[in-house]
Amino acid sequence: MKRCLFYLSDKCIYFAILILFTKQKGENMTKITRRDWLIGSTALIGGAALATNAHAQSITIEGYVPTPENPIRMSSNENPYGVNKKASTAMCKAHKYGHLYGGGGAQGPLTELIAGMEKVPTENVMVAGGSGEILKTLALMVAMEGGKILAPMPTYDDTFMDYSNQRGIEKIWVPVAEDLSIDLDAIKAAYTDDVRIIYLCNPNNPIPTVMHAEKLKEFCKEMSQKCYVFVDEAYFEYVNDPNYETMIPLVTEYPNVVVTRTASKIHAFAGIRIGFGFGSPDMLAKIKSLMTGSINGPAMWGAIESYKDTDYQQFVLRKNREALQVLYDFFDKHGMRHIKSNANFTFFETGMDSVEVNKRIRQHGIAIGRPFPPFLDWMRISTARPEDMKFFTEIYEKEFFS
Repeated sequence: MKRCLFYLSDKCIYFAILILFTKQKGENMTKITRRDWLIGSTALIGGAALATNAHAQSITIEGYVPTPENPIRMSSNENPYGVNKKASTAMCKAHKYGHLYGGGGAQGPLTELIAGMEKVPTENVMVAGGSGEILKTLALMVAMEGGKILAPMPTYDDTFMDYSNQRGIEKIWVPVAEDLSIDLDAIKAAYTDDVRIIYLCNPNNPIPTVMHAEKLKEFCKEMSQKCYVFVDEAYFEYVNDPNYETMIPLVTEYPNVVVTRTASKIHAFAGIRIGFGFGSPDMLAKIKSLMTGSINGPAMWGAIESYKDTDYQQFVLRKNREALQVLYDFFDKHGMRHIKSNANFTFFETGMDSVEVNKRIRQHGIAIGRPFPPFLDWMRISTARPEDMKFFTEIYEKEFFS
């Protein structure tokens, strides 16, 4: 068996296509027949086509024309600039560890890197195949231990909530405040003795507001004496509010506090899958004992380089601010209520059924957010490139203000 690695690049996007030429026993393994070459060429062309298609959906390239079937994605809070070059190179080099369990020893260095960045001991950090693995496991813990979930509405309703729905876990929903921020006082008042976990997304999603640091800190300290308090910090890197703080330092003193982070957003690892959990050693051990997934070795090596590459992160943040400003200017022009964002998306009032808005925008080759009850006349929109956001505003103007 001969492994041929084809390394394709388009600007900052790198696609590694692994083609396996299988030879019959006894044949010269270094000799590739015309038939082998045709098979490999077909795979390469097909792989390149798939890569181009995936690329077009999230990153507009020269000559790409968005269609309803292959739209510009403003729906999933993805990074439109893709994985940075250093991380891509590291992942391609790491294929040599592909035959080894543990990915060639990347987990230790990655854990140490993240622990150092967050100033907590390594025993308080775990690596997972995306933060979604931890979210699902926490839902499984609640299902096994019994009890309810207490959470604001709306909030991130996929993964943790979806998984808990499948297991019949009852929810206590607390509406957001009039300014659409999470109302911690109301959540505290809604607590009952049968609540097993409180879920808080900070910044929230789909409404990209943040909770005041001191108030959230006191909330976590108090309520973690009664139940688990889970803080999802998926959009931490995008926050520009001076009153915001991570809750990670609390995990060294409060064993029922759990915090998660993800590489899916600013690091563009949404399809690669790396996430982190922060908690007491006992809490992390409990989570690990219930997890069934494994961690991709090359993904961990790529994450190490991505987290070190602060220049790329600053580039993404700058472009995200530019993209948001395009939206703010448009919303202000038309007097549309919207949220000043602490993430890579925002939330705006459409004044009509969001499903209808989505349908009409989609026909122009743009995918935007799904409905988030009870705000059915509001929409979440993820940031793409500034020029793509300009295209969105032109389409919205044509559809709804002409």
